[in-house]
Amino acid sequence: MRKIALIYTGGTIGMRQNERGKLAPMDFASVAEKIPALQLLPIEILPVTLENPIDSSEMVPQVWQELAEVIDGLMDQVDGMVVLHGTDTMAYTACALSFMFEGLQKPIIITGSQLPVGVLRTDAVENIVSAFEFAALTEEDGSAVIQEVAIYFEYELLRGNRAYKRSSNEFNAFSSPNYPPLASSGVRLSVNKELLWRSKKTYALKSGIDTSVGVVTLYPGLDFDQLPHLPHWRVLVLRTFGAGNAPKSPSFLEFLKRVEKNGTIIVNTSQCVSGSVLPGLYDSSSALEEVKMLNAKDMTFESALVKSMVLLGQGNSVADFHIKFPLSLAGEVSE
Repeated sequence: MRKIALIYTGGTIGMRQNERGKLAPMDFASVAEKIPALQLLPIEILPVTLENPIDSSEMVPQVWQELAEVIDGLMDQVDGMVVLHGTDTMAYTACALSFMFEGLQKPIIITGSQLPVGVLRTDAVENIVSAFEFAALTEEDGSAVIQEVAIYFEYELLRGNRAYKRSSNEFNAFSSPNYPPLASSGVRLSVNKELLWRSKKTYALKSGIDTSVGVVTLYPGLDFDQLPHLPHWRVLVLRTFGAGNAPKSPSFLEFLKRVEKNGTIIVNTSQCVSGSVLPGLYDSSSALEEVKMLNAKDMTFESALVKSMVLLGQGNSVADFHIKFPLSLAGEVSE
């Protein structure tokens, strides 16, 4: 029998109607009693709740570190983890865990819901039950089928660092436009094993995070002369148009030069959720070629941002950052 930890961080999924008809946090110590379908699974559930469960909009890197340390402490006790999380920042948390854990050989499956577990028409029950099913899947040799951080939502298991929240009011809230689903659940569970991530590294938790990362989103009419560059930025994630395009105006080039002179690493990521950055495709983007710039390729914005924080937090030098950022550390980018 597989032993799976259920870790509650907060969010909509953990709400249940109390005796007054109001939504209140659910006690996950008896989750199998509240969700009878879980009793049908051949698993043992170990419920764990973070010390201070929060709404996911309140998520900060310190909570990622707390969550990672909780998971690390349980790693030798369980066969996998199901993490219950609010949807708003779920993709960011999935990215953080995927980069903080090296050599992962057990599943960390994050799920949540658009409606609380205790209301009519909730999507919470299916998401929780299927997340546990995927977390408990084993190969013939007893090893876990899923050995990475994944998001399960509305019948699909997605690589965590490839997903983003696409809708605030549909049950199909998450999408992975640049990488196919790892698995799906219908009448049967279907796993695309050729898509699964397998790390060759030794297991290690690297929980350092440095938030000295700035973000600038280009838009028509942006006044680059008035755009401040905060001196504590060690990385600037530049959200460009289309395939990594940007204006070649003198004011934009001067802004980039100010950023580069400060010693800040510049990362080019597209505002488009699908596709890849293709530098130099258009002459109008020639200003980007005037500075040293990293290409985020087909990473999601969430992945490029959090990956930058984790690489900085690991104490990488500028040179090492330039070497490691383009690499696929946890399947987050196509090579």
